Amino acid sequence: MRYRCPYCHADLGENKPSACPSCGKQMRAASARTPEEQRTRRRARYRIHRDALAGLAKIRAAPDPRALYGPRVLLGAVIVLACLGSLLIGLTDRRSRAPDPGIPHRRALRELDVLATALGRYRFHVGRWPLPQPHGLLRLCNDYRERGWIGPYISHLRADPWQNPYRYGLNDDGTVALFSMGPDGIANTADDLRPDPAAFDVGTEWTNGWVRATDRLPGVRIYTPDRATTSP
Repeated sequence: MRYRCPYCHADLGENKPSACPSCGKQMRAASARTPEEQRTRRRARYRIHRDALAGLAKIRAAPDPRALYGPRVLLGAVIVLACLGSLLIGLTDRRSRAPDPGIPHRRALRELDVLATALGRYRFHVGRWPLPQPHGLLRLCNDYRERGWIGPYISHLRADPWQNPYRYGLNDDGTVALFSMGPDGIANTADDLRPDPAAFDVGTEWTNGWVRATDRLPGVRIYTPDRATTSP
C-alpha cells in the first residue's frame, strides 16, 4: 500500500512518515474504529440524511409566491373587492337615507323663525300685523294692495314638515300666535313648536338696504288680487 500526502499529493511510498518530506506538514494516521463507533457514526449520518430530506420536503411544500400573480388569483381578488365595495356602498346609502327624528323639528323651528322675521318686517312697513282673515300669512308673499307693503317678505308659503299649515292668529292683547302643530297635527298640545320671540323684533338696521320688491327681485312675478305685475 502506497501513501500520498493529503496536502501536496507527494508520493510517500509504502511507509507512511509522520511528516511530508515535500511540504513538511504533519500527518496523523487514521486510527481504527471499533464496531460500536462505526454504528454510532452510521446512525448519525442517517439522522442527518433524514433531517435533510424532511427540510427539503417542507421547502417543496411551501406555496410558490409567483402563483399569487396568476390570472385566476387576480380575477378572484378583483371579484372579492368588488363585492366588498358594493356592500359598503349599500350600507352607507341605507344609513344616509335613515330618517333623523331631529331633522323635521329643526326645519320647523327654522321656518318659524323666518316667518316671524317676515311678520316683523311686514309690521314695520304696514304698521300692523297681517290680518288672519281672509289671507293670513299669504300677505307676506302676495300683494293685496295694502298701504306701505313693499314685499314680498317670503318667496312662498310652505307647509310644515308634517304637511300641516303653519297656524297664525292674533291674541286678544294684540300679540302674534304663530306655531306648528307638530307631529300629532293637533293645535295647543305639548308637541307644538313656536318661534323664538326675538325673531319678531327685526330692528331697523336691515331697512338701510331694503328696496321695493320690483327693484329687489327683478323679473319675479308678484301676485295681486286683480292683476299680476312684473318688474321691468
